Amino acid sequence: MRFLLAAVLLASGTLIVSAAPPTPENGALIFTENGSCLVSVYTKSTYSHVAIVLYESGEPIVFEAKPGGVIKTNYERYLATATAGKLNNGESVRLWLMNPRIEYRKDELNPMLDFANSELGTPYSVLPTVTGKTLNTQQCAQYASSILETTPRFWFRDCKYQTPATLLRIARPGYGAMELIAERKSESNSIFSRIFSAWK
Repeated sequence: MRFLLAAVLLASGTLIVSAAPPTPENGALIFTENGSCLVSVYTKSTYSHVAIVLYESGEPIVFEAKPGGVIKTNYERYLATATAGKLNNGESVRLWLMNPRIEYRKDELNPMLDFANSELGTPYSVLPTVTGKTLNTQQCAQYASSILETTPRFWFRDCKYQTPATLLRIARPGYGAMELIAERKSESNSIFSRIFSAWK
C-alpha cells in the first residue's frame, strides 16, 4: 500500500502521513500517542489509545473500541481521521504501527477476527477499568488484548484492567519496532491549548 505525502490543514492542526507508511500485517497494533491528556493523567503514559489491524477480503481493517462503541474502519480512512479533534493540551498526536515479529497463522487469525467482529457495536466504557466491576462494555486496550488472548501467544490476568501502556509493555516482545505512520502537529494557538494554559 502506497500513500502520497499528505498535509491537510484543519482547525485542529496539520496532518502529515508519511510518503510510504509501512504496510500493516495481520494482527498489527496501532498506538496513539498524545491523543488524550485525560487518559494520560490516569495511565501516566503518553499512549492514550490502541487499535488492532485484521484483514478482511484482503484489505486491512482497523478494529477499535472508542467512545460510541466498538467499530471497524478501513485502514486508509483510519490514518486520515484518527488524529483529529484530540483534547491533548496542544501536543502533536502520533500514530505508531507495530507489526508482529512472527506472522500470525491462519488458525490464530480466524478466532481473532471472529471475536473482533462479534464485539462490534458493544458499548464503550472505562468504568470496569476504574472500578473493577464487570460490565458488557469494552475500552480500547481491553478490546485489543481480548482479541490477542484468543491466540496462544498472549495471556492477560484480566483484560479489563489493560491500558494502552500496559498492553504495549506486554505485547512488545512479540512485536517489532514501533514505526511512525501519521502525525498531526497541533496549532500552538488552538482553543484546547489556550484553555489548558489558563489552568496552569
